[in-house]
Amino acid sequence: MLSRRSLLSTIAATTAATILPARAWEDDISAEARPPALADTPRLIVGGGPDSLPGQVAPILATALARGLSTLTPISTHYDLGRDGVTAANLFDTQSPEADGNTAILAPGAALIASLAGDARVHFDYSRWAALIMARRPVVTLAKAELHRSLRSRLSGMFHDRPVRLAVSHPTGVELSSLLGLSLLGLHPLPVPGYAGKAEALEALKSGQVDAVQLTPGPGDDLSADIASAPEGIKPIFFSGPTIAGVPSFDATYAMARGHAPSGALYQAWGAVSNAAASALILALPMLTPPLAIARWRHAAQEAVTEAALKTWNDSQHLTITAGADAAPLLNQLEPELTSLLALRRWINNNQPRWRQGQETRPT
Repeated sequence: MLSRRSLLSTIAATTAATILPARAWEDDISAEARPPALADTPRLIVGGGPDSLPGQVAPILATALARGLSTLTPISTHYDLGRDGVTAANLFDTQSPEADGNTAILAPGAALIASLAGDARVHFDYSRWAALIMARRPVVTLAKAELHRSLRSRLSGMFHDRPVRLAVSHPTGVELSSLLGLSLLGLHPLPVPGYAGKAEALEALKSGQVDAVQLTPGPGDDLSADIASAPEGIKPIFFSGPTIAGVPSFDATYAMARGHAPSGALYQAWGAVSNAAASALILALPMLTPPLAIARWRHAAQEAVTEAALKTWNDSQHLTITAGADAAPLLNQLEPELTSLLALRRWINNNQPRWRQGQETRPT
């Protein structure tokens, strides 16, 4: 038996459907046709100033994304002037509790390396990011041929008294990939800070001030040509990121030097660090963003990377682009297991006093 309230509700619903059936049908169709609206103007937090790599592409990317999102207003951009995007990533994480699908971050891989290294400035957790675009670039570690030829000799202990001087911007910057990699090869690298640019690092290598450098290609560069035209006696040791013709992988160099495949917690940590070094740009949303909003942004990202202006810029920077849902596994590669992360931070903490005193790296 229907209660009085249920009976009245049924009569009211029937009457409304009879009086306004056409209008209700039209509203249903228009609601289905409209994409889910963003509550506010979309915002892009940029991990760097206008002259940084993220800052250079931000206006192009924001315009392309706005088309894919079908926004009524342009995507606003907030530039962070920090050196490696850490401040921007911290700001982004303060927005994450809202996770309304209106704020994305464009960060360089250097910010993620700072997080992996346990930098005290870091207050963000990129494992709670949902990747939209991953832009990767090749990274190569070059060293003098004498160093390359003597890997087996060094591993046997004959040359352990001589450190391998590695040009770095700072020890836990993007060159951490080469620093840890050379250490895993048993070469006891010594980071020599102050070399943020490719030209300065190569000149230091040529003049004998350092023994090894890490290179990435910039606009108009041909990394293979750079390697081929490097000063006499300089050879590639290993690469990270997209394959470089004629350059051995880290695993191949390690197997050649030690006779077996690399393994262990520090090697797993190196995999995350090297992938972060090869990640020029990461576009992401907070993980807790509603699924429909993430799907909408990922569709916009896939559309954006096909636009001519953005594609031209990416090509000039030698970037390999992965957009949409396919970007998520690449970000996952930058998240080591806890044991590997702790091993990396212990290795850094044990060696930082040595680096400050100008002493070579020790394995543990």
